[in-house]
Amino acid sequence: MIKNSRLKDCFCEGDVSVVVKVALIQFNIVSGDLDHNLTTVTEQIEIAAQGHADLILLPELWNCGYDLLHLPHLAQGLQGPTVSTIRELAKKYKLFIFAGSIAEKKDGVYYNTTVAIDQKGSIVGKYRKIHLFSLGFEEDKFFSGGEDWGLVETPWGLAGMIICYDLRFPELMRNLALRGARFIVVPAQWPESKVDQWITFCKARALENQVYLFGTNCTGTDLEIPYPGKSLIVSPWGDVIKEGTSNQEVVLADIDMDEVDKAREALPALFERRSILDEIDNSQF
Repeated sequence: MIKNSRLKDCFCEGDVSVVVKVALIQFNIVSGDLDHNLTTVTEQIEIAAQGHADLILLPELWNCGYDLLHLPHLAQGLQGPTVSTIRELAKKYKLFIFAGSIAEKKDGVYYNTTVAIDQKGSIVGKYRKIHLFSLGFEEDKFFSGGEDWGLVETPWGLAGMIICYDLRFPELMRNLALRGARFIVVPAQWPESKVDQWITFCKARALENQVYLFGTNCTGTDLEIPYPGKSLIVSPWGDVIKEGTSNQEVVLADIDMDEVDKAREALPALFERRSILDEIDNSQF
């Protein structure tokens, strides 16, 4: 267990840039159409670059959507054309890109995977979705769940990575915060029918962990399911700094990473937590 003294050390990042322009790219994903989706994302990244973005986040499974029956033809390795194109764009425009998530194929196994790409076009981190949604598309029947923490160093401090359904499990984000994450990225395909929950979860996870949360959701209708957009940039105080519309767009906002320390100094809840409560004694139930 990380002790409080170490937590405070983790929260003091030192020589890092504190101001960052964040761009959330929300668009209508067309399931199964790799070329169309990649062309759209390339255009939107160019728009974000023109808007002087520093950090970009794409939605969940943006390259192929939830066309899971055709994963053998749609899934790619991290050295495949989808990630390679995003790496080229990151290098060209000197952007740090959290490449949403793609259907990854590795050794005959499929994962819902996000990758972090730095301004040199290098893959510096990855995260495979841990919590797979068992309803609807029955994601758990097609993908294998990840087993590693999603943490990556960025010019603005340590970032945590989760994907969509993970947002419903507060212990995952709490552990990322305890390990030093100053902001969390959440690529998603969150349906319109539960948009109020999306907003509530994003605000709650940011507030309770005193981190920035950047959540990118898709728009339009795909496989007869409408998606609301409503991508969110939420402060460590739980306030929505910027909210996307229901249309395809690039959601841009300047954020100040110093607000993380200010929030934690004003209310040191993370430092005062009782670690004894982290272990559940099953005999109690």
